[in-house]
Amino acid sequence: MRIYRLHIRPKGGLGDTSFSFKYCLQQHVLGVGWGVSGSPSTWTSYEKSALKKYGQHRLNGVRYLHDNVKPKDLIWTRDTKGNYYLARVRASKGKTSSDQAWAYLDTPDGRDADILNVVRCRILPVRQADDVPGKVIACFRPRRVIQSIADETTVMYSQFLWNELAGSEEYRLPRLERCDLFSFLDDKTAEDLVFIYLQYKGWVVVPNSREADTWRYEFIAIHKKTGERAVVQVKSGHTPLATDYLSGRNERVFLFQTHEHYVGASKPNVVRITRKAIEEFIRSHIEIMPAVVRRWVVFVDRMNSSH
Repeated sequence: MRIYRLHIRPKGGLGDTSFSFKYCLQQHVLGVGWGVSGSPSTWTSYEKSALKKYGQHRLNGVRYLHDNVKPKDLIWTRDTKGNYYLARVRASKGKTSSDQAWAYLDTPDGRDADILNVVRCRILPVRQADDVPGKVIACFRPRRVIQSIADETTVMYSQFLWNELAGSEEYRLPRLERCDLFSFLDDKTAEDLVFIYLQYKGWVVVPNSREADTWRYEFIAIHKKTGERAVVQVKSGHTPLATDYLSGRNERVFLFQTHEHYVGASKPNVVRITRKAIEEFIRSHIEIMPAVVRRWVVFVDRMNSSH
């Protein structure tokens, strides 16, 4: 199964995103517009009419939905207020093929909503904003209507979260021989943890520095008592972090690599934050951890206790 991100952004109909999203929730569907006349019942008949009306290029999003999204896939979406939802795709009604999810649903409200090419779903709200992984949030920045999220950690987390939200075991998660918490932290989540950790150590993070397009470091911090300045660099996965890359700067340099893969000689102004320090901080301050981190801690402890 696969994970997707879908924008609800009607171009036709009433052009009202709130109305369109409400329609999706009421009808238990997610989808796009690009309507045609005649209510086609098959993809072949729809595509023939749509090509005449819209042309090849404008149908890319519809074709991607039809060709890729299958039953049991999960889709992340969000409403106009920034609330996130996770949806599990169901097989299309009346289809003999078990892997067919696409359907053309032509209703008056569907035309007003500009939601006609659909997949049927069970859609559940993700009530805590910090239950949404950083990788998912980042995937909402591109404008294209739908895209897959290929990150393996995000796939597993989405399955784990769905089971929790639905109160089910619809997804069987892998029985790993030994779970390492840091294997499940994407770059944004790891960055959040270091952000919180340094705040507790007396470092005030400059918010604008985090939002800036800085490719050399993640953010700037200033110690609230001494006024000392620091830059922070974080890497997840198995991407090595060079200890001398920022060592020529006048500020202190904090580095954190989730698997402690460092290269280069140590420098006096460079501080490597250890995995042990971060994990101890997580467990001793679990009540202030982002929900995505708390869920991973539960998952890791559950997996490790079963061995």
